[in-house]
Amino acid sequence: MKYVNYRVADFATDEDFILWVQRPTEEADAFWDKFQQECHWQRKTVSEARELVLHLSQEFETAPEDELDELWDVITKDRQHYLTYGEQESESDNNSNKFILGSAPKFSMMWAAAAAAVLLMVSGFLLYQQRQTTITYATTAGERLHLRLPDSSLVVLNNNTKLILSTDWSSNDDRVVQLQGQAFFSVTHKHNNQKFIVQTPDGLEVEVLGTEFSVSNKSNLRQVILESGKVNLSYKDEKGEQQLEMAPGELAEVTETNGILKHKVQPELYNAWKDSKLLLEDKTLEDVAKLLSHSYGYSVAITDPSLKTQRITAYLDNNTPDHILSTVSETLGVKVSRENKNITISSN
Repeated sequence: MKYVNYRVADFATDEDFILWVQRPTEEADAFWDKFQQECHWQRKTVSEARELVLHLSQEFETAPEDELDELWDVITKDRQHYLTYGEQESESDNNSNKFILGSAPKFSMMWAAAAAAVLLMVSGFLLYQQRQTTITYATTAGERLHLRLPDSSLVVLNNNTKLILSTDWSSNDDRVVQLQGQAFFSVTHKHNNQKFIVQTPDGLEVEVLGTEFSVSNKSNLRQVILESGKVNLSYKDEKGEQQLEMAPGELAEVTETNGILKHKVQPELYNAWKDSKLLLEDKTLEDVAKLLSHSYGYSVAITDPSLKTQRITAYLDNNTPDHILSTVSETLGVKVSRENKNITISSN
């Protein structure tokens, strides 16, 4: 859908969007309602663009009479200035087809002035938008955001996350994004092997051509989990630079004492947060504990060691910690208690 990455100025100058704002129909309302449901990250942009179009569409003839008179006085003064100081130039002009400012009716003049004002407003707004070199997507607590980037790569932002990218991606230059928080990337591979680079404020840089991976740099947790493809990882600090190549199923973690460490993991347990549904297929209770820890930030304690090997198979259509815990409790017959971000699982 072409509107996925539109900005306010793009919407405000789109003919179909303007027509919907000015002359809404049931069909148009249904289309834009569906669009905002599917692309909820664009709701604010659509709202701002709609307000702009409505503002620019106001009928100027409904303005108060005193405001019209004031504007007319300004126009009249400009006319007198033109007639006084522009007369010599006019006399030397042999072209007899001249537009006489005073010959237009007052109503027409008002519309000409109004049109000029609208043109200036739109031009100024578009120039302001063009000066913006980056676009920022952000989520708040409890919010998850799905994005399609200009190169058709897909990104899922976890809660309290910010993603920044250029407004004008070249087809040849590296595709670079800045990440603060946690996100899952499904990167589109380009035929010219154009690189896709994720940078974090603490010096971590992930370089790929086309692959699926997640990056975290929140709560002092700096991790990269690779699901498929290949990743080149680099990390810079005051001690120097480290580089690492990752294979699918590996987790790389940056630590202050040992630098970059990597080991084998089950990526689906670490990236479960990105999906609204969850399939637990023959997973141990210890696996579920890891899922809650890495995907949702909980500290999980299993008091009885024999419970760790208990296995569960379940399909959850609501992938939330509460639903996961209630399913585990009912299926395995265990007792679950929770206090803030601490979970204790014990025999019932």
